[in-house]
Amino acid sequence: MKRVNKIVAALLLASAWAGVQNAQAQGGLLAPMKSQWDQTRGLVTNMTEFIPEDKYDWKPTPEVRSFREQLSHLVGENYMLMSMAAGEPNPMPADKINALKTKAEIVQAMKDSYAYGEKVWAGMTEAKALEPLKMFGRDTVRAAALLGNIVDNMDHYGNLVVYVRSNGMVPPRSAPKPAAK
Repeated sequence: MKRVNKIVAALLLASAWAGVQNAQAQGGLLAPMKSQWDQTRGLVTNMTEFIPEDKYDWKPTPEVRSFREQLSHLVGENYMLMSMAAGEPNPMPADKINALKTKAEIVQAMKDSYAYGEKVWAGMTEAKALEPLKMFGRDTVRAAALLGNIVDNMDHYGNLVVYVRSNGMVPPRSAPKPAAK
């Protein structure tokens, strides 16, 4: 068993090293992170636009968030994590997020949160990404906030996929594509 663990550890290390080498070949760690952020932004934005407004207050059980609450939470998390990465105060107060009611307001707020994120990415350099940052009481670097934004978005996107499927709908990413002509 110890030999299997050593082999697995060696393979994981080799894979991680290959990832670092690939990132360096692409100009650093930020390029692949930004690419993943762009992909995640597309998934979340498409899902935000896809969910019918008459489902916004649906929740699978009383203890969890509704669609509206999930989406509003994502807007807030985008601003919070990206402002941490930028080293700026959060430009979106919680009361503004809590005031979002209609689908149109939430879709626009989501797009605006990603536009703010795009601004943060535009000002990010490899050196700035490695600057120290205090995040949730822990010492880290700015890149952790960028990565945290990606991870948080994917976590909530996964929740939204389950919510959509629980309502008999097929998420846009999984929907059949029209045949090419």
